Amino acid sequence: MYIDKIRLQNIRGFSDLEFNLARPDGSHAGWTVFTGDNGSGKSTLLKAIAVALTGKDTARALQPSFHRWISEDAAEKEGRIELMITPEKGVDEFSGGGKTAYKNFSAAIVLKNAGRETSVEVIEPQLTARRGPWATDAKGWFSCGYGPFRRVFGASPEATRLMVGASTERFVTMFHEAASLLEVDQWLRNLNHKTLEGKREETVQLELLLSILRDDLLPNQITVDRVDSDGLWLKDRQGLQLAWGDMSDGYRSALALLADILRHLIAAYGIEGLAEKDGNGKVFIVKGGVVMIDEIDAHLHPEWQQKIGFWLKQHFPKIQFLVTTHSPIICQAADENGLFVLPEPGGDSKPRPLTKAEYNKVIASRPDTILLSPAFGLQNTRSPRAVEGRAEYSKLMAKQRAGVKLSIAETAKASQLEMFATVQEAL
Repeated sequence: MYIDKIRLQNIRGFSDLEFNLARPDGSHAGWTVFTGDNGSGKSTLLKAIAVALTGKDTARALQPSFHRWISEDAAEKEGRIELMITPEKGVDEFSGGGKTAYKNFSAAIVLKNAGRETSVEVIEPQLTARRGPWATDAKGWFSCGYGPFRRVFGASPEATRLMVGASTERFVTMFHEAASLLEVDQWLRNLNHKTLEGKREETVQLELLLSILRDDLLPNQITVDRVDSDGLWLKDRQGLQLAWGDMSDGYRSALALLADILRHLIAAYGIEGLAEKDGNGKVFIVKGGVVMIDEIDAHLHPEWQQKIGFWLKQHFPKIQFLVTTHSPIICQAADENGLFVLPEPGGDSKPRPLTKAEYNKVIASRPDTILLSPAFGLQNTRSPRAVEGRAEYSKLMAKQRAGVKLSIAETAKASQLEMFATVQEAL
């Protein structure tokens, strides 16, 4: 399953957003990035996609109240979330009897104001969506989503219930800050326990997980060492071992995220035929689906940000990744027609994809140049202090060129400010 188009009407800050996510060749897998200022609606966009992907009942469990989801200035007092879904024949199966054509179909949810409450309704008949991604017994239709808070341990009682719910666990961190990826830790410990008992399926699952996580994922020559009854362990270049609780937030959240994606892939497709090896013996996942990650750059060092998109595309080549970010480096892994910008809050601009020329500039440029592109819209990449210093230095130099002798104080000041005018950025 892939998302071909997204349309939001009167959903929070979006009066009418419509994005076509298909690549020029008609495919959908790869790295798609949504950028925008704080408050531009990046998280809202991903949550809205999750609502339409999971259907009315699951959406209600994930988001008990949709109060203020409808734009305040919506004349008809209703909002609409609609996805155009592309099913994958041989992977996604429809529930129930009869035949269903494998062609694009709509999955739409309507929110309506009803006094203090906001109702969640389905545009009838939506038969294909009901037999596909919304069905609890349909095979395939893989999707999952993650919010910016991807911690491993700790959760509120309410969030814990959603973390183990069959229909809600794949998206719970996207909607609840109090949720965690604790189930990953339990899953890993269980895999280790079953492996020690000689259970073949769990042994294969653990081997697949470790082979992928060990394939040049972590920076600084740190590797995944093992999984045991205490969970996951890392080992640094000097042989020092680190358990889950001792890892930095970056390592912990990234490893938990990737392990959780694999956990859900196995649950959706089973372990047989899930992975293959390339000519160099590297393992990659051959099944498709949709994975959404809000603020993918959270806790990641720039070196890791530069690498993570390319690494995920290499190991999950058939997954459609939809991510949000504030990092120009994350954008460099985007595929063609995979960069979209959301306007600043209260502005007159409309959400839009970057043009081919703008996209080419982003993927081929340095981070400071990307920050000046429409993807981020910065006016200057220098600090306010540097901008002010350069302007003051220019005034003093213009005065000197005009034949006016600088005072002792002005000469000293010009000497101090010269660094802002002469320093060169690294190539």
